[in-house]
Amino acid sequence: MPLREALFRTLVEPVSCDVDYPPFDRSVMDGYAVRAADVASAPVQLKLVGRIAAGAMPQKKLSSGQTMQINTGAPLPAGADAVVRLEDTQLSSDATHLMFQQSVPPGHFITRRGTYVSAGQTVLAAGTRLTPLEIAVAATAGAASVTVYRQPRVAVLATGDELIDIDQTPRGAEIRNSNQYLLEALIRGTHAEPLVLGVARDHPETTRTKIAEGLEADVLCITGGVSVGEFDFVPKALAALGACVHIHKMMIKPGRPTLFATMPSGTLVFALPGNPVSAFVGFELFVRPSLAALEGRCGIVPRPVGAKLRGALSASADRRSYWPARVQADPDGDLHAEALAWHGSGDPFGLATANAMIMRPPNSPAATTGERVSVLLLDRV
Repeated sequence: MPLREALFRTLVEPVSCDVDYPPFDRSVMDGYAVRAADVASAPVQLKLVGRIAAGAMPQKKLSSGQTMQINTGAPLPAGADAVVRLEDTQLSSDATHLMFQQSVPPGHFITRRGTYVSAGQTVLAAGTRLTPLEIAVAATAGAASVTVYRQPRVAVLATGDELIDIDQTPRGAEIRNSNQYLLEALIRGTHAEPLVLGVARDHPETTRTKIAEGLEADVLCITGGVSVGEFDFVPKALAALGACVHIHKMMIKPGRPTLFATMPSGTLVFALPGNPVSAFVGFELFVRPSLAALEGRCGIVPRPVGAKLRGALSASADRRSYWPARVQADPDGDLHAEALAWHGSGDPFGLATANAMIMRPPNSPAATTGERVSVLLLDRV
């Protein structure tokens, strides 16, 4: 596709530079091109014989005893081997000569041809994601078009009779369908393409039909209906559709009922719990790195970093636990993690200001201020 349309896509093929870069010896300073030997015995006066602007090629060679004015980025004239800064010279009253007050070595304020890269050199490897900086590199290398992975299509399905749309007021046991908006936003944040399927009501045939719709996508994310309750129809519906279930239930909190399956169609299925924070944790731990892998960026898995705790944490149970936190760096660069007020996996409000999750191994003892903890930094840009 055209390079300007490829932002956040991942390269299938590497990008190589088609020319030496810089493509010519060039000045890195506004000043005067000289022969270093001519100014070796400074102060010395040289004759001004021309001017070279950026984008213009020098029309003549620089001879001994001569100098040319040169702009930043302009090509160095033949015969010159150094540049003297504008402020280190003095122009004669008739503007025909320059007085140079100090000597400079050969190569002074010059970038030689091919210093950055040589023609044919790979500048972006396959598997590189094209952020604005990589776009700049590809443009400099002359890659007007690039070969990239297709963006994964990710279907989103919420389940449950209790769900109503967000513009309605809950009555009785109803709750707003925030998970649909959460997952759609998370998917858009990865630059994949979301496909919203709506809500599957708590009925075996309805659940199976809705899941079948989602199998046209590369990935299907389901929330709710994944546990072992009477109205949790998702596992049976997936089995009826030929799913190969690889994982059902994980030793994490929140998110224990999480299910992962593959379908005969090749679709990856992530069935996440219905509580919003559980769905969020499941997406960050499993869905996000899987979407990266589908685009050729393997090994993109959450990596914890160390931080000092601010506040207190109670002991954890027999599962690896994740707690919303706010991480900040002090003036010395040390990270500090403050556990946020949070009421469990059904409470998205406690997660709203988090930029990290404190990760605690199973059966961790209570922790207090100053102790080291592991944190997963969240992508909140």
